[in-house]
Amino acid sequence: MKIEEWFHILRSKAETIEEKWSSASEQERLQLADQLFYLRQVSDTVVDLWLQFEERLSHAIRRIQEMEGLPATEKSVPVAVANEPADPSITIKEQDSPAAQAAMNGSSQPKDGNPYEPMFRRGEGFYHLRMYQDAKKCFAELIQKSPDWESGRLYYAYSLLLCEEPEGAFREFRLLSRSASSPTVVAISYNAMGCILAGEQQWLEAAQAFKLSLEVKPDQDEARYNLALCYFQDGDAQEALDEIEKCLQKDEDDWEAQLLWLRAAQKLQAMDESAELTPPASLRLPSRELDNETLQEMAALHESVGNYHRAQVCYYFLTERLPREGWAWHGLAWNTWLIAGTKRALTLLKKAISLAPHQDDFTFSYGWMLLFDGHVDMAMAAFRSMLERNRDNRLGQSGMICAYEKLGDIQAAKRLAKAFTDDPELYVRSLGSFHLGRLAFVEENWRLAEHYFRRTLPHADQFREVPVYLQLCASKLGEPVREIELLKL
Repeated sequence: MKIEEWFHILRSKAETIEEKWSSASEQERLQLADQLFYLRQVSDTVVDLWLQFEERLSHAIRRIQEMEGLPATEKSVPVAVANEPADPSITIKEQDSPAAQAAMNGSSQPKDGNPYEPMFRRGEGFYHLRMYQDAKKCFAELIQKSPDWESGRLYYAYSLLLCEEPEGAFREFRLLSRSASSPTVVAISYNAMGCILAGEQQWLEAAQAFKLSLEVKPDQDEARYNLALCYFQDGDAQEALDEIEKCLQKDEDDWEAQLLWLRAAQKLQAMDESAELTPPASLRLPSRELDNETLQEMAALHESVGNYHRAQVCYYFLTERLPREGWAWHGLAWNTWLIAGTKRALTLLKKAISLAPHQDDFTFSYGWMLLFDGHVDMAMAAFRSMLERNRDNRLGQSGMICAYEKLGDIQAAKRLAKAFTDDPELYVRSLGSFHLGRLAFVEENWRLAEHYFRRTLPHADQFREVPVYLQLCASKLGEPVREIELLKL
């Protein structure tokens, strides 16, 4: 029997016991408990035998490497742990395994004849079996008896971290960063300290730890990526871009780095619309090789800066992969409309609506395209369908305000818009002021229009036409224009 089949039988027995337990009688539960106890004994025996095998295999590999004059290549240092930062879609990167292997060269390498080597190998076995509590106890005993064994202390620090004892782990990493003779162990320790700090959202302190890691080993890609992520989370979009571009110069297909570049570019664009962004080579043109999330981010970035053709290609690739996702078809339809107009876009938009018939954004886009092409009655029917589902739907009401304006019924448009200004949400009140400002502008009431447009300023980034309207109002009133500076245009 193959070992895989044997383990499958054991797993099946455990599953059967679990399934039978709830409906078993008291006598049957005693029998099931005996079976569980037997399976636990089997598990303990397997672990002990595996540890003995691992110890002997490691010794054999190391001795053969020495006889052949080869450097040690066995992985004996754990990788760093990824912690979740503020944005759950982006994570701190794990330590790369080649760096961990290199850490075992030099003073951190266990020496033959060391009386505590069996203890080290046993702890290492527990660690790789993910039995972190056992690994922690083993390495705690090891560093008491051999406190200068760097790799043992490194394992102990990671075991503490994985046992949810970050404070103890941080102390051990800090000790290693100050005392280890191996530069790689020092660099890994600083990176791990940065990961712990980033997990607590202490971005400034984490960035300093990653910088120190890079000072020791400038080619450590994980620390550089993590540093860029800290800059991004702390609001320093330009600093994040500078660091992540260095990562992409080494590996242009690193999708995590690509995604972070796109996020940082979007943040910088939101802060400064005049910022000139030149994407790395791998992000200049959409590619089918990119993962879905990166394609979605790339589409949003290209759309925000007016590269509608590239955004359209991104969404096209996404509809190929996700044909049942309405948002992908909506993105493709919207950018197609911006490029080629309503006729080509409506079919795509109908596809999006058919997949998500109650998604108001899709219905609004459909009505908006029709309104733009002068089909006011059809557009109003789309907006009314939204209001039939929810009479207070602000998106549907906004569509109706614009439709009334097209029809020249300014009073009806005003009545709807004024209701927005009593809304408890600030953004909705700003939207109402924007609508009323446009309607006053149509009536050539420049002072009133200026008054309403000024009230949109708390959300000026959402209403990009406002600076132009304010400039026109000021011109009509014969007053100097100050709002351009105010809105940082």
